[in-house]
Amino acid sequence: MPPSDANKRPFYEPNASPGEIYKSIRTEDRDFEKGETKLVKSTVPAFVKFCKWTTQFIRPDMKARYSEEHREAIDFLGWDLKASEFGSAVSFTMFAGVGIALLIGLLLAAVPLIPDCSKFDDEGIQVCGTISVLQLVIGFTKSMEMALVYIFMPLLLIALFLINYVQRYPLEKAREEQIRALTYVPEIVGYMTMSMKLVPNLERAIEFAAEHGRGKIADDLRKMIWEVQLGFYNTLSEGLDAMAYRWGKFSDEFKRSLMMIRASVLEESESKRYLLLDRTVTEMLDSIKNKMENYARQLSQPSIMLFYLGVLLPLILIIILPIGSVFSGAPLARPEILILVYNILIPLGAFIFARNVVLTRPPTYEPPVVPDNHPGLPPKNKAQIGNMMVDLRLGLLVILLVCGGITLGLSQFGVPYGKDELGQSTYLIPPDPNSEKVLLEDNKPTNYFEPDGLLDKELSTEITDPVQRRDRIALERQRYFAQGTHDITPYKLVFGGLLTFGLLAYFYLFFSNQGKRKVQLETMQMETEFRDSLYILASRMGENKPVEEALQHTREFLPKTIVAERIYGKIVENISLLGMPLEAAVFDKTFGALRNIPSAIIKSSMKLLVDSVNLGVNVSARTLMSLSMQLTNQEKVTRMLSALVREVTSMMHTMVIFIAPIVLGITTSLQKVVMVTLSQIVSSQGSSSVTTSSSVSVPGLPDLSNVGTGLLGQNPEVFQTMVTPVQFVLIVAIYVIELVIIMTYYNTKIEEDNDVLFKINLAQSLPIAILCFIVSVLISNSVVGALGS
Repeated sequence: MPPSDANKRPFYEPNASPGEIYKSIRTEDRDFEKGETKLVKSTVPAFVKFCKWTTQFIRPDMKARYSEEHREAIDFLGWDLKASEFGSAVSFTMFAGVGIALLIGLLLAAVPLIPDCSKFDDEGIQVCGTISVLQLVIGFTKSMEMALVYIFMPLLLIALFLINYVQRYPLEKAREEQIRALTYVPEIVGYMTMSMKLVPNLERAIEFAAEHGRGKIADDLRKMIWEVQLGFYNTLSEGLDAMAYRWGKFSDEFKRSLMMIRASVLEESESKRYLLLDRTVTEMLDSIKNKMENYARQLSQPSIMLFYLGVLLPLILIIILPIGSVFSGAPLARPEILILVYNILIPLGAFIFARNVVLTRPPTYEPPVVPDNHPGLPPKNKAQIGNMMVDLRLGLLVILLVCGGITLGLSQFGVPYGKDELGQSTYLIPPDPNSEKVLLEDNKPTNYFEPDGLLDKELSTEITDPVQRRDRIALERQRYFAQGTHDITPYKLVFGGLLTFGLLAYFYLFFSNQGKRKVQLETMQMETEFRDSLYILASRMGENKPVEEALQHTREFLPKTIVAERIYGKIVENISLLGMPLEAAVFDKTFGALRNIPSAIIKSSMKLLVDSVNLGVNVSARTLMSLSMQLTNQEKVTRMLSALVREVTSMMHTMVIFIAPIVLGITTSLQKVVMVTLSQIVSSQGSSSVTTSSSVSVPGLPDLSNVGTGLLGQNPEVFQTMVTPVQFVLIVAIYVIELVIIMTYYNTKIEEDNDVLFKINLAQSLPIAILCFIVSVLISNSVVGALGS
């Protein structure tokens, strides 16, 4: 035995029973390029391996039994998984999850990990150190019990989520497989009716559909034929009835179609059999159409819910969190909390919700899957831009350096164009302001808010306690710079960074996928042309012309189509010039016409053509005519679903690109209004006579400086921990990017389950949404500043 084969395991266990050997064997006869049939051991899913692995740590309960729901899911998936092994996996997840959660909680409570500069010595000098998460939370909640709840409760909830995930994984996996399998229901039924019209033999029709069909249903048909041959069923009809009722829970139209196909065998005349088979296809398509219409109507409600969750909820929270933070003393408006809410929890909830909606989409069409090594595609990390082959990594680096340099230059130096009468520089685009420049322009010293500064001296006569005076100065500083005329947020640096990110994302996502998308569109056009050309090909073969002559005539009849030149022309050339047989001319790995055609529809149809030609050109002509009608019906179903959901997706597309970024951009200015208003309320706890220079006016709102202090009952330290304007702009900007990704995923997957199209759409949507967000922030800031001036 060669060394390379020395360590290979046999495809079955040495002591396995015959039943176990047969159960683990499956046939693969879909590899048309290889043109062979082989026996292989089926791959063990990772989840099954995990369950069996956990039995090393948790002793299996041999008395464990599946619930009815889990039993059906495991049988449907065909997993070799015992109830005791599944129970061990659930128990292991429970113990491991809870144990890890408690361990992480103890580490967060005991280990100082967070920098803390909130303490001051007796001389008022700031002292920095580190504290644990527990100490940080206690500082906000003022309660050890509540702090422990805040730390351990999320960790335990995550552990419970993992336990539930393991328990429901077989059910969700079975549901995904069922939805995916229903894609091929029209194809399987079409193949069976096609065979029944040619030869009214049920066994042959099932074998024909099992050989040419795809998906889980075709696998079940092949498995049923195997089980009939092994004697599990007395007849093929008995096995077909069992399969019809098993799949009837997921697709009622498939069950009725199988029953009607079986009933067609009992028809005495050919005309009545044809009529029943035609009615079978018609009723199946009508049932699928009704499902599509119901699905499209039900899409509006989830889309509205996603809008509420993704856009309106953040808008409401930006008002509630700061107010709740000041009035309750809880750290609701700290940057860490807002990052957790805006950048983790809301996006995660929106994505889970969107994904659940997408998984309920009725499957209709499987887009071509273009491999990375497809001929004509640029090499990895390369892109064809015009007539140039560009390295994507070099392009990303150039964009980063150029846009980053421009951003830093505008932020630091602006665009000067001269000097005024006093010799001061004037700017076409001014640089980002800083605190020193703003204070000087307001005729205040640069150390105005510093210890021993002017404000400190003004307050010293009224507030003798240095700690209270320090808190008051920090409060006044935050309120001062929150005003529009004193804003020191580096918008040019932030917006330049966002635009740079948008350009980088566009460059990489678009140019790394445009080649694949071009091949996809070309293949889809070929599939459309192929459906129409089948009628021409079948008509010529129906005249008893040889298949080579029929292919040549079809090529000449449709000279301007891609399918005529790349498929039919190549087949004719292989037969006439290379002397290849029909099957090799089509499927040969080196010279075959379909070797670079990533279309499952065309490959399965040409396989049907090759097989039917062996039965005679008349049989092949009738087969192709039926196939043409079947493919046309499938295309109608796909177009119908696209048309039904387009109204929803177009609305969501407009929302994700324009409405959501604009609304979220307005929230950044709204946050400043809320912060200035709350700072007036908090500062009213001290002396109402002390201000920075003049009373602070809140745009569009009445003066709130006379609100009673008893309403708050909290000290100003809470307000000082709130998010700053620049931090909030960054948090919302990141959220806008996350929202665009989630909503683009939702829109694309609802209309067409195509990963390449999703990346292209994301590349086109992201820069526009970022630009709308930036313009919205600038306009809303100018409006708020004008109202407050």
